[in-house]
Amino acid sequence: MALPTFNPMQVTNAAGTFYAQSTGYVSGVMLDDPAVRFAIDQGINTPGGSAVLYGGMAITESGITPGTEVGSVMSVLAPASAETNITGFTVFNQSSALIQTPQSPVPIAPPSGFINFCRLGSGARIVVPVSAVDAAAMQGQPVNQLVYWDYTNQVLLHNAGGTAIPVKVLDINVGNSQVPSYSSGTGFYTWNYTGSSAVIQI
Repeated sequence: MALPTFNPMQVTNAAGTFYAQSTGYVSGVMLDDPAVRFAIDQGINTPGGSAVLYGGMAITESGITPGTEVGSVMSVLAPASAETNITGFTVFNQSSALIQTPQSPVPIAPPSGFINFCRLGSGARIVVPVSAVDAAAMQGQPVNQLVYWDYTNQVLLHNAGGTAIPVKVLDINVGNSQVPSYSSGTGFYTWNYTGSSAVIQI
């Protein structure tokens, strides 16, 4: 039995309304999963600190100091500095207290600001930034490939440049993801719409 022959209908569209490639991710977002939807927890960025937190960052978690932090929040968060103190990753999901401005559109949590996070071992699938070179090198590799975290730039690495972290790499997107970009000249956090990202399971 012969296969039918199709003559596709011509499709036209207004410029800028459709793109040849629409597959991509937003860094810092936890992918929907009913099994881990309740794994999101809330923390406070270290009061009196100097770090700014946004979705997709490796963090270290500590308990509150009575009388100095908000008692209703169970965890004080800070950027992780080594594999030994990574306890989870921040996420944008349900983080309604983040700050945005027209000049700095990436939602951020300044010191004493609140942001949500997921702990290692939760099984959450989180999108994190990765350089285009490293993203290309990770493609086609086992999900349990050895990957590293750059604590200075808060990005995932394929080659040693930080320390190895215990995550699975489930997917890679090269050049079509939305990732945060910080400008030291302006102090603004803007979106890079042609960035690369990885989906990691923590």
